[in-house]
Amino acid sequence: MRELFSGRHGRIAAGLLVAEFVAATQGLVIAAILPRVVADLHGLGAYSLAFGSFFAAFVLFLPFAGPWSDRFGSRRMLVLALAILALGLGLVAVSPTMPFFVGARFVEGIGDGIEYAVSFAIVGKAFPEALRARMLSLTSAAWMIPAILGPGLGAYVATTFGWRWAFAGFLPLLAVAAALLVPAVDNTPARRPTEALAAFRLLFSRATLRADEGLHASFVAYALLHAAFFGCDAYVALMLTSVRGLSLQLASVCVTLAAGGWSIAALFAPALLARLGKVRVVLVGAASCTLGALGLLAVALGAPIALAFGAFTVSGIGIGLTYPTLSAAVFGFAAQRDEGAVSSATLMSGVIGLLAGVLVCGVSLSLAPHAGESLAIPLAYTFGIAAFFGVALAALSPRLGLRGRAER
Repeated sequence: MRELFSGRHGRIAAGLLVAEFVAATQGLVIAAILPRVVADLHGLGAYSLAFGSFFAAFVLFLPFAGPWSDRFGSRRMLVLALAILALGLGLVAVSPTMPFFVGARFVEGIGDGIEYAVSFAIVGKAFPEALRARMLSLTSAAWMIPAILGPGLGAYVATTFGWRWAFAGFLPLLAVAAALLVPAVDNTPARRPTEALAAFRLLFSRATLRADEGLHASFVAYALLHAAFFGCDAYVALMLTSVRGLSLQLASVCVTLAAGGWSIAALFAPALLARLGKVRVVLVGAASCTLGALGLLAVALGAPIALAFGAFTVSGIGIGLTYPTLSAAVFGFAAQRDEGAVSSATLMSGVIGLLAGVLVCGVSLSLAPHAGESLAIPLAYTFGIAAFFGVALAALSPRLGLRGRAER
């Protein structure tokens, strides 16, 4: 750990952690303070747009940010990302109307999407292979404090000082991140021009559809991991409240335990990776996600409720071990100076996996009213599908230890 936080690497690591804390916290506080925002700006009808505009911009710019960092240099793109993010936060903080607020959230989403991809690429460019897994584990674990304290802290700031300070308060932290990162990050662009669509070409290639050994199998594994975990995450609270009769507060504890398991397991992932290798760590993570989903399935069908809390914590441990391991693995397959395109392709695969998991696992639930069933059986199918994603990840894991033909 001392090696990670010494010299230039230390400045980059500290800056990335500050930036990750800002991204995590501002993303989590919005749900707690948005009711106060719409009451103040008389914009209840635009409630969903306030969420959607941010994520629409995030997803829209995420695929291009990585290739841009290869083409123009990481430092330039990082400065641009932090400037746009700061502009968005400032505009949100001074919003006079709800349409202005929605537009400002879109600007904020642009900055966040670019910053997310560029920061991910910086890990691949700036850190040697021995330190990448440690850095990615720390950025993953950095979400724990915001996940636990973020919503409550945002609500406190909004009620005590006003909701505008819940956004403006992040600006000094962004300045700290910029002061640490900008002088330390290399700005050397790729030796050859990088296409803006390079991430799309990587991700939506025949090699990825075939899950060819190495990089392309890693993309598929990343998607399956997100599908297995978030296919449960989206529906666990619904199952505990609607099927088993728990309060929403108790159900949220289950989600918090999973987030804690994710963060703590991420800290141990580098040591396990060094000892067991990426294939075995991914196998352990896939097995954990599968067992967690099966445990939730059993609770939906009448098993003791306490099992849900343990099972979903196990799922959190599974993604906590696997997420930084796969993230580090993809950069091991990337060609030098192509880390940006690989980072965007990887993050896109995660978004696709998350959406696929939530949508596919929810199919049985959407059919339930028409079939006249209680929610218990459809939710059991939901968690069964999530377990299938975990099994598929385990089956794919041996292909992560080899390099594809194009990479040899």
